[in-house]
Amino acid sequence: MTRGDYNTYRGWQIPTDENPADEGYHVKHADGHESWLPKEDFENTFLEKGKDLLNDTALLMSSEDYKERFIAEYQQLVIRYKRLKKMLDAWDKGELKFAPTCPRSAYNMQIKAMADYIAVLESRAFIEGIELFTEQKASD
Repeated sequence: MTRGDYNTYRGWQIPTDENPADEGYHVKHADGHESWLPKEDFENTFLEKGKDLLNDTALLMSSEDYKERFIAEYQQLVIRYKRLKKMLDAWDKGELKFAPTCPRSAYNMQIKAMADYIAVLESRAFIEGIELFTEQKASD
């Protein structure tokens, strides 16, 4: 939500020394208090980078830039692919700490579909000139 949108929501006049186009977040606190934080302040305060790779890519999914959304989609898919692969490898070694409810064939179809999807996105990225982060490659 922009600073201007928040001020409109609250029914306030935008101060002359503030930019209504500033990007930020409308925060609703547990005690009912509402506030607005500039985007950088919110992300530095509430989002711990590097703790959860899927969370790290989530903000890009709402970007206005389709290339950023594309990169986030690719990164999220690769993260999920790697996690499923790790689970399947543990299953193969008899090291799973839970009993899967689906048959192995269902997981095999899923990981193949994910690998195919990754290949399609990599092909599109090449054609469209979108730089993907090499450390996110599914082959790693």
